[in-house]
Amino acid sequence: MTRVLHTADVHLTPDYPERKKGLRTLLERAESSDIDVVTIGGDLFDQPESMEQLRTDLRNDLFTDRSFDIILIPGNHDIEAYRGDVFFGDACTVMTEEPFSHWTAPNDDLRITALPYRERPDDELLLALQDRTPFDGHEALLLHCSLNAPFDGYETGEETARQYFPVTEELLAELGFDSYLAGHYHSPHKVSISTGAVFTYPGTPVSTSTSETGQRRVSILDPGNGIEFETLETYHYAAREFTVTPGCEDALLADVREWSDQHAVDYADASVHVDGFVEMPEDAFHEELQAAAAPATVTNATRSVEQVLSHPLFRSFQAELEDTDWDEETVDRVTERTLDVFSQLSARGEI
Repeated sequence: MTRVLHTADVHLTPDYPERKKGLRTLLERAESSDIDVVTIGGDLFDQPESMEQLRTDLRNDLFTDRSFDIILIPGNHDIEAYRGDVFFGDACTVMTEEPFSHWTAPNDDLRITALPYRERPDDELLLALQDRTPFDGHEALLLHCSLNAPFDGYETGEETARQYFPVTEELLAELGFDSYLAGHYHSPHKVSISTGAVFTYPGTPVSTSTSETGQRRVSILDPGNGIEFETLETYHYAAREFTVTPGCEDALLADVREWSDQHAVDYADASVHVDGFVEMPEDAFHEELQAAAAPATVTNATRSVEQVLSHPLFRSFQAELEDTDWDEETVDRVTERTLDVFSQLSARGEI
């Protein structure tokens, strides 16, 4: 069974060598994971000039002498780089033929239709895709596009709100492919199409902006089992926000330590932001916080609880509490809970 490792939006540039290092890690994953073909869904380069500066490395190192094929299409960032005669290595095929071209697996169980980037789909292209030569195996469409789907917090790097090659789930359903291997959005997504097909964005294999947080992924297509994500050990941003409440400093420090142990790995740029209020002396808490978060960087936005205790609303609450006939245990429990809520509201600037 032919297996595909799909990535996109590498945005190679000499200014960020970690991206080329991440691409190498991805290709080494393919070597060790019985992958038959690696697909790159556009924006391999950050800009056309980057191709000229990096093509020698690709040709003589990354894209040569591989046990799998590499298929790539242009994206909106690098389409101009492929206007001439380009050769990136004996393992790589640049698919620029209009309106599209095919790559077929040696055992004929998978065919990939490669769609070079263009601004918008037109009727002529859509009809040509629908009338393509029939194929008995699994059909995948490789494209660089903006899918109109209900994604929460999707990232497109430094892109504007403009849509590039906009498509809808309904349009994709009409095309009748079994899988859609896409590029453009920088966060991983997987969408089920009404026909039973699956659409995927793998996201960037290396973080290209601080908003792209979390371990990066690739999409693995196995025609018999569908599409699954696999994580990469590549450069990425990892960030976490915490809020501390008075008397709970030790628990907060334990949470920070646990998060840092898991996420502040050597290939991550990890950071921790902590706000809220503390009973401990501010300098002592800061020292313990830095130790708990290490090696992640720390932004300490906490304040002494004295600022809460002196707030007029909290003093009014305390005065009303004194007029109740509650027992001491209840008073302590209510005070603790109110202080907890009050601290969090104050930390968010809501009171």
